[in-house]
Amino acid sequence: MTAPPPNRKRPDISAARYLSMATYMAVIITAGALGGRWLDAQFPMGKIPVFTLVLTLVSVFAAIWYFIKDFLKKK
Repeated sequence: MTAPPPNRKRPDISAARYLSMATYMAVIITAGALGGRWLDAQFPMGKIPVFTLVLTLVSVFAAIWYFIKDFLKKK
C-alpha cells in the first residue's frame, strides 16, 4: 500500500454545509406549518387558518435567522 501524497488538499465540504442548512430550514418551516395546522384543527377560529398562517410566517423568519447566523459564523 502506498500513502497518499502529502500535498493533497482537503475535499470541499461547502456543498454538504449548504445542504445541511437547507435541510434544517425545511424542517423548521415544515414543523411550523404542521404545528399551525394542528392548532387550527384543535381551536377553529373561523374560515381563516390563523395559527397556520402565523406559525408558518414565524418559522420562515426563524429559518432565515438560523441560515444567516450559521452562514456568518462559519464563514
